[in-house]
Amino acid sequence: MDKNVNQVPQTPIPGEEAGRWVPVDRNALGFDVPPLPGGQPVQGPDGSIYCVGNSQSQLQPVMSNAMNAVPTPSSIVQMPPIVQPIALVPYTSQNQPLLQYDPYSRPVDPPPQPKAPVYIRKPYRGLSLVLTVLSLAAAVLMMFLAFIKANEALFRTDSMDYNGISFVIAIGDIFAGAGAAGGYYAGVIENVVDGNVAGMIFAYALPFIALLVLIGFVCLAVKYFVKLVKGRSPRCVSVAAIIEFLLLILFAAGVLIVSNGEAASVGKNVEGFFFAGDPATLMLGIGWLITWILSFVLIIVPLFAKKNAYVVDKSPSDDVHVIE
Repeated sequence: MDKNVNQVPQTPIPGEEAGRWVPVDRNALGFDVPPLPGGQPVQGPDGSIYCVGNSQSQLQPVMSNAMNAVPTPSSIVQMPPIVQPIALVPYTSQNQPLLQYDPYSRPVDPPPQPKAPVYIRKPYRGLSLVLTVLSLAAAVLMMFLAFIKANEALFRTDSMDYNGISFVIAIGDIFAGAGAAGGYYAGVIENVVDGNVAGMIFAYALPFIALLVLIGFVCLAVKYFVKLVKGRSPRCVSVAAIIEFLLLILFAAGVLIVSNGEAASVGKNVEGFFFAGDPATLMLGIGWLITWILSFVLIIVPLFAKKNAYVVDKSPSDDVHVIE
C-alpha cells in the first residue's frame, strides 16, 4: 500500500516533487482501506490518499543489444545453479577398488609368449636321394646302352646297335639330309620300304623321341635334387615320370612299325620282335628295357612318402606329426 506524503495540497516546494507515492505498511495504519475496482486511489479516515495494490516493480526492462545475440542485463543477474551429474561406470560397485594411475610407475612388460610351432612337410630326404640317383642312372644307361638292335634279317645286310649318343648324332644326320656309312640315316631310314608312310614317319621321329626321354630324365634328377637340398617332401604325382613312361612305350611301338617297314614278312617279323621266333629286323635293346622299368619306379617311389606327415620346423626329424 502506498501513502501520499503530501496529505494537503500545497504548492510544490523547489527541490521536491509533489504527488510522490511512498510505500506504507498496511498493518501499521490501525484502520482498513477498502480497495476500489481498477486500483483507483481512495481517501482514508486520516484524510490521506491511499492506493491499495501491489507496489511497482523496481526492476527495469532488459535492453536489447544489437551487437550481441545475448541480451545485456541492466544489473547483476543470478543465474540458476548448474547441477553436474555423477559419472557412473557400468558393472561397478562400492566394494571394488578404485584404479589409479601412478605417473612414477613403469609399466611391466608382459612375459614372452611361446611361439606356435610351425609345421612343414616331412622332407623324406632318403626318398629324394633315391629318386635323384634313379633319374641320373636312367639318363646314363640310355646314353651308353643299346636302345635299338639292328639284326641281319631278310634283306638287311648289316647289324648295329643305337644308343642315346647315336640318336643325338642321328638328329644331325637327319637335318643334313644324309648320313655317313653305318650311321642311323644309312642304317635305318634308307632300309624302310618305299611307300610305307608310317614306317618312314617313325624312322625320322625315333631320334627326337629318344632325345625327349633323355631330357626328361635329366629334369627329374634336377627336380628331386632341389627337393633334397631344400628339405621338401618328394610326395607328389610325378607327371614327368608318367610322360617318360608313355614316351618309351611310343618309342617301342615306333620301332616295331619301322621294323615291319623293312621286313618282307610282317607276321614273322612281329613274332621275332616279341622273341617268339627268329630275331626281327629291328628289336629293342637292353637300354630301352632298363629305362622303361626305371620310369615306372619313378612313378611309384614318391607314393611311399606319407601324404599328411609333418614335422616341426627346425626340430629333429623324428618329431613326426601325422594329421588325419
